[in-house]
Amino acid sequence: MVRVAIQGDIGQQVYHVGDEAMVHAAVEQLKRRGICSVVLLTRDPAQTRVHFGAELDAAPTLVFPWPPVDRERYLGEIKAVLAGDTGVLPPHDQVFGVIETLRQVDALFIAGGGNMNSRYGWLLYERAAMAHIAARLGKRVVIGGQTLGPELSETDRDTLAELLRLGSLVGLREDHSLRLARDLVPGHAGLRSVLDDASDLPDPEPPIEPRTDRTIAATFSPPDEDVPSPAAAEAYARLLDAVAVSMDATVRFLPHMSTVGKGDGDEAFHAQIAERLGARAELAPIRSALSTAALTRQAAAVVTSRYHPVVFACAAGIPAVAVAPDEYTRVRLSGALQRFGRRQAVPSLTDLLSSDSVVPSWLAPLAQPPTAPAPAILAAQSKWWDDVVTALATARGRRRWRGWPWRGR
Repeated sequence: MVRVAIQGDIGQQVYHVGDEAMVHAAVEQLKRRGICSVVLLTRDPAQTRVHFGAELDAAPTLVFPWPPVDRERYLGEIKAVLAGDTGVLPPHDQVFGVIETLRQVDALFIAGGGNMNSRYGWLLYERAAMAHIAARLGKRVVIGGQTLGPELSETDRDTLAELLRLGSLVGLREDHSLRLARDLVPGHAGLRSVLDDASDLPDPEPPIEPRTDRTIAATFSPPDEDVPSPAAAEAYARLLDAVAVSMDATVRFLPHMSTVGKGDGDEAFHAQIAERLGARAELAPIRSALSTAALTRQAAAVVTSRYHPVVFACAAGIPAVAVAPDEYTRVRLSGALQRFGRRQAVPSLTDLLSSDSVVPSWLAPLAQPPTAPAPAILAAQSKWWDDVVTALATARGRRRWRGWPWRGR
């Protein structure tokens, strides 16, 4: 039986729908293809067992420091340990437990995400370290659908290139990311153009009760510090009012990133937007990834500044109006739409802030009838997961370490 470790960005104190959704999808896709033995690498194993089921194993992942100099130093220390200098880190360091976890599996799957950049560099380095450990243990490494960059320091570019080389298969979820990967690792035979990992999610159990009214699923991230929150809330409310009027629908806010029970993050910002909204509005608390995706699929349209609501909408054939708060988000939103064959404008938050009224072209996607993804797109994604499972189940053929000096210390 093949046993696979899945690395995602799960078990965070601030629950993140998209990150959790991609791991749910990976578990489901592997299970459909016969890999049922997995260990989820997480920041909080107890929380992860609640969301994924107690029957799945969960173990602590590596947690890197945020400052660039510290994460670079720590990755260097881990590489030194892998080279045999086990004394460079104290015996109680987290890396030794992670090494033992990976020793017990056959392969590592790094789930998709948008964290392979300098903006979230500590997450890039966590994945790089996990891949180095797995490769040194002789395990196959496969990397799910990623956004690369666009922000990358020279040091982080080198770290990313090393990581990509370690992946026998690497999924890239935008043309931008595919071009960058080809530049970083020219000649890599395993680079693939894919949809986001969470494009095919199972329904929650118990299932969400169907809605009888017409709703718009709205999800917005709080703005960066350089944009006043009230101004952003006013701009988003103006857009939502126009959408609600054109569709005669209720706006239902679905948070994507918040601390359960705290009313922070998206929940707090949604409340600011709702105060300024003339249309009917419903504020919902943060829910599980599977429930949030199911609620999104019930909507007549999606309006969002976040990535995964667009993925959920496109996968369900629902119109989506996407707004990009920054260049990083624009790359991802445009890429998600294009992967599903949708060619539409993605206005920026700056566009909304600089306009007193909603530009008609921003609402153009709403005039399109609901359209399911093309069969060829779905077939290609299914083939990608087939190839992922084949790669995970194929031994690397490298010598495995069976007796490192720290074992039993």
